[in-house]
Amino acid sequence: MRLIKRYANRRLYDAETSKTITLEDVAKCVQDGEEVRVVDNITGEDITTRVLGQTFLKVSTEQQNLEFATFLLSSLIREVSTNVTDFLSRLVQGGIGVANLTRERLEQIVQMMVEKGELQLSEKQDYLTSLMDQLARQQEKMRDTIEEGKGALRSEWEKDPDRPEKVPDMEELSARLDEMARWIRDMKK
Repeated sequence: MRLIKRYANRRLYDAETSKTITLEDVAKCVQDGEEVRVVDNITGEDITTRVLGQTFLKVSTEQQNLEFATFLLSSLIREVSTNVTDFLSRLVQGGIGVANLTRERLEQIVQMMVEKGELQLSEKQDYLTSLMDQLARQQEKMRDTIEEGKGALRSEWEKDPDRPEKVPDMEELSARLDEMARWIRDMKK
């Protein structure tokens, strides 16, 4: 987990690199799959949620899609103020964030829901099991998509008359999949 400190002047400091960073840098860390923790340098208070919210606003408004950002934030506010357990379940079902959701992280989230009274202790295990099943299905879908991508890459490779005789190795395929993922992200923008 990357530790970031916020100083009184509101600057963010990456403890790992010993450099000042921006909200865009925080967004890049998150996009790269890193977990971040932001603390106030003076009080030691965990302000991760606040900084991630600011990061989302900064990134989404720079995308020049203020309507989407407004819609998304309004929807999130409505959803989390009604039924958090249903909302988390729908997020997992929709595949949102499942690439970085581990069992441990999910258990922590559910435990916090119990502690805050959003979920009964007697419902905890069934709810967690249900979420884990949904998570497993979403991860299986992701694996299938990756396999389809590999197959498509292999087909393209086999069609190339100038291709080398050896089959591409996993690193090369992985690099091509990363390239495809970047291309898809760029298309969404």
